[in-house]
Amino acid sequence: MKAECEEQNEMAGGGGDGAAEGGEGGGEGSTSREAAKNVAAAKRYLKEITETFEDRKEKLVKFREVMKDFKTNRTDVAGVVERVKELFEGHNNLLKGFNFFLPMGYEITVDKHQPPPKKMIGFLEPKDFMRLIKERDKHVYWSFVDVLLRYQREQRDIIKLYMEVDALFSKDYPDLFDDFKRYLPSTFL
Repeated sequence: MKAECEEQNEMAGGGGDGAAEGGEGGGEGSTSREAAKNVAAAKRYLKEITETFEDRKEKLVKFREVMKDFKTNRTDVAGVVERVKELFEGHNNLLKGFNFFLPMGYEITVDKHQPPPKKMIGFLEPKDFMRLIKERDKHVYWSFVDVLLRYQREQRDIIKLYMEVDALFSKDYPDLFDDFKRYLPSTFL
């Protein structure tokens, strides 16, 4: 929860150069109203992100990393924009919503003709599954790729593939092994 509060404060203050609607008021009262409006917008936006990716926690973690990198000056606004575009690809509502927090001169444009991503409950697309493995542990990722290539190249038995992947994932990443099993033919399981 502390991380979410920090993100909300980060996002609310992150648009400082006029990112809030009606940001050109005068006096102290308008500044505090503007800050309250920014905090409320940040809370709504984070809620929308959380609901969108409730079954893809790695996206939430990556978003927090982007915000932390910005806060600690490890990336600039342009870097944040690029990372958010990649992270929320296909989720035009989230991309458009992020514009609220960007300073003047920065905007994420979206392709209106791009269809929304398929909602797959509890099942990752193959490329997303591979990306998840790589994000968790690059060594395990490359070992997994090696196992798959050997399986394909040597036309190994699926039982051997199952056993090798089980040995690779089951100790540290049982959730990845469960996801992997979903790609196996139903006749095998």
